Amino acid sequence: MKYLLLPVLPIFALIGGCVDSNRPQPSPFADFVFLNAAVYTADETRSWAQAVAITEGEIVFVGSSEEAQQWIGPNTRQENLEGKMLMPSFHDAHAHIRYGGTSSLGCDLESSPTIVEIQNILRSCIESGRYGPDDWVMGNGWPPAAFKDANPHKSILDEALNGRPAFFSDDFGHNAWVSSKALEFAGITAATEDPDKGVIVRDSTTGEPSGTLRETAMALVEGVMPQLTDEQRYTGLQHGLSAANAFGISAFVEPGVSESNLSLYKLADERGELTARVLASLSPIDELPDSVGPELFDLLAKRDKYRGQYLAVDSVKIYIDGVIETRTSYMLEPYLDGENFPPFYAQEELNTLYTKLDGMGIQIHTHAIGDAAIRNALNAYEHMLNENGPNDNRHQMVHLQLVDKQDIPRFGELNVAANFQCMWCYPDVYIDLARDIVGSARVDRFYPVASIHRTDGLLVGGSDWNVSSLNPLDAIETAVSRKNPLSNEGPALGTGEEVDLATALDMYTRNAAYVMRLDDRTGSIEVGKRADLIVLDRNLFEIPVSEINEAKVLRTLLDGQPVYSVN
Repeated sequence: MKYLLLPVLPIFALIGGCVDSNRPQPSPFADFVFLNAAVYTADETRSWAQAVAITEGEIVFVGSSEEAQQWIGPNTRQENLEGKMLMPSFHDAHAHIRYGGTSSLGCDLESSPTIVEIQNILRSCIESGRYGPDDWVMGNGWPPAAFKDANPHKSILDEALNGRPAFFSDDFGHNAWVSSKALEFAGITAATEDPDKGVIVRDSTTGEPSGTLRETAMALVEGVMPQLTDEQRYTGLQHGLSAANAFGISAFVEPGVSESNLSLYKLADERGELTARVLASLSPIDELPDSVGPELFDLLAKRDKYRGQYLAVDSVKIYIDGVIETRTSYMLEPYLDGENFPPFYAQEELNTLYTKLDGMGIQIHTHAIGDAAIRNALNAYEHMLNENGPNDNRHQMVHLQLVDKQDIPRFGELNVAANFQCMWCYPDVYIDLARDIVGSARVDRFYPVASIHRTDGLLVGGSDWNVSSLNPLDAIETAVSRKNPLSNEGPALGTGEEVDLATALDMYTRNAAYVMRLDDRTGSIEVGKRADLIVLDRNLFEIPVSEINEAKVLRTLLDGQPVYSVN
């Protein structure tokens, strides 16, 4: 049989009259072109380029500046970056953006490392005239390390705030410091029993509440506090989004989102004011640990109505334990004082919960810090996998302060992403505090980032803002050096747990995009992906490690549109 070879013609020539000759044809030119940049693509091969062309928010070209000329037409906007670094925007896989933004509305104790400084800030808040004599004073950021046994006393608040009711959450968000009036309003006395999964810290002699509440005990006072208005919370969300965009973040996971806060994100999305891609990890009572019951599944049943252009909802946050520094984490071996904190869930209960959520197509975003809590969570993931089989739910575990050696390879084996807050991976005052609580042998194994990476675990980056810095470059520098990124002095934490710069960048770009189910759209600079990009004032690969967090974000783009610019 002979075949007739015809010349190859454009498709419209073959269908002739089916094409409307009056219809405007797509422009062969791009809307915008970056030229002469150090383009770090963060693609699978970590390739470099010089130019990127964007049309309608989509990347249409990645290559040399010379080749990019073909994309430049009479209406194409272009920018010569003169060697500045262009890379994918940062993705923060664990950041309390709404809560962090709202904290600016209160009396902020952040960056106040001593009791004297805290007292001065408290008095300044009262002297500002913002509070009437009976008003609640609320804020956050007190450092547990400033107080013996992380137990600030109510008398300090009583004196500084002239007897007003007061509630302050700590650096970690797992402890509250309250005044005598607040305890009175909540009806908390020496006779009040500790709630499940919580602790009312008491005077060792009298049994009276000291003013410190741990974990679920915080809710005893939160239930009687005046609540922020929807307008105030929305303003806080806008503050948080602006702060994230300024650090080059255009996508994040918001952990522990109740329906009321989910409504704020939906409103922002509908108004075109959601300036980042958001995966809301749901929880019926926001940031506090809770026993998962019908209320969670009621919320999950309604989640479809909250989906939006930039808002995804198929994730749940589960709290397995508290924090080591206040002895509320669950440990394989007791704390040095011989005590241990019980697990939030029995293993069988956790297995059942994870299997059910996984079967619903939900990502399980687990808070786990102590080595026993981490093992229980991994056991639950393994049970779930055996029951349901593999899927694409992209589960992750966050914090991972102390991981037993035998559990390190299980992250890769079970396909559970390891979400680290690398800003914590250096010897600071909390590391010193932990040495007194669990001993140096365990502290020297904190945050095994490189160990999990070497066993094929997927590393993901998150800030846990406003617990720590929102700037990804602070965490990236610390991941590479394991030293204080602010002073560049002092020893490193652990041995051999540093990662290289490219690996650290992957944590905040392509890997976090994968966990957020965005890897088909963002996380790397490739043709066909969305133009979620940042411009840095210097090439991170050409400067000393100690200068990484000195780099400045000059521009943040979401879908090719600027959401932050220094100009």
